[in-house]
Amino acid sequence: MVCQYSGDRMPDQKKVTIKDVARETGLALSTVSNALAGKSMVRPETRAIVMEAADRLGYRASIVARSLRAQRSFALGVLIEDVANPSSSAFVRGVEDVANAAGCTILLADTDGSLERQVDAMRALIDRRVDGLVLISQHLEDERVREMLRGGPPVVLLQRRDPVLDLDYVGSDNVGGVKEAMHFVGRLGHSRVGFVTGPLGSSSARERLQTYRETAEELGFRETEELIYHGRYSFDVGLEAANFFAGLREPPTCIFASNDMNAIGLIQGLSERGLSVPKDISVVGLDDIALARIKALDLTTIRLEKRAMGEEAARLVLRRVAAPQRPTACVILPTRLIVRGTTAQPRAD
Repeated sequence: MVCQYSGDRMPDQKKVTIKDVARETGLALSTVSNALAGKSMVRPETRAIVMEAADRLGYRASIVARSLRAQRSFALGVLIEDVANPSSSAFVRGVEDVANAAGCTILLADTDGSLERQVDAMRALIDRRVDGLVLISQHLEDERVREMLRGGPPVVLLQRRDPVLDLDYVGSDNVGGVKEAMHFVGRLGHSRVGFVTGPLGSSSARERLQTYRETAEELGFRETEELIYHGRYSFDVGLEAANFFAGLREPPTCIFASNDMNAIGLIQGLSERGLSVPKDISVVGLDDIALARIKALDLTTIRLEKRAMGEEAARLVLRRVAAPQRPTACVILPTRLIVRGTTAQPRAD
């Protein structure tokens, strides 16, 4: 097989070095080095000359040399719970946007919700000497994890707080979002509202459940406790919850799912039981993933600013790398109820 190479450089061409850039520009090696490193002592017009020559020659700085000089890896480790979850990509994109702008790469690990996989991934990333870790909805209470959180690189938690350790945290306004949705369905006339929880090892899932309970009591909703289905964030849990609610002697007129994939599973499962959404039962989700917006689904949901949350998490971990002793930060981003076609007034029997 014959391979054809494209581009200006052939694979056997000698690698361009900083000395080549200095020779091309006629500048001192130290000046070129300082310009490529972005040092403020280099005049802007000189830096422009150096950068133009470097680009033209195809010079690429050695990440190894850069890391040795700065005593950093210029890499962030990112742990996600499930790469198949549509929410994960938005969080990761946000982290990557900020990391790339700061000259860092990200190393991504999918733990699939498994504590053992998380422990292995954290150890591997720490062994690779990443500058920091962003943990998105990960287990936190295991002592092996706690030990790495205490003694490892800077960490920012996203969507799941640690109840003991004082760590930087980025989350969504779970309380405000659930309250807004509950008051909305109450104004539609619903008073028997079911709720599908997320995994209660998650602080966000617990906040959503607690707010559901408190708001239901405040609004005078009926028989709340028997209308709670304990689950996790997945389509299959939505199917299971649909069977649970449809099988009740008096099903709810509205169901609030803690996650859009739950809500989509609910709608499918209710349809399989001969129930129409929203004619028979209204459904509210949480996330506002891309699927929620398609016409065939048209899901009423609570929008989380997931990409912005990922960006904020990356900023916090990079600040922590630069200033390890600074006070910890807790950043809560607002949510917004998006009303679409899966909610309506309860049917009059």
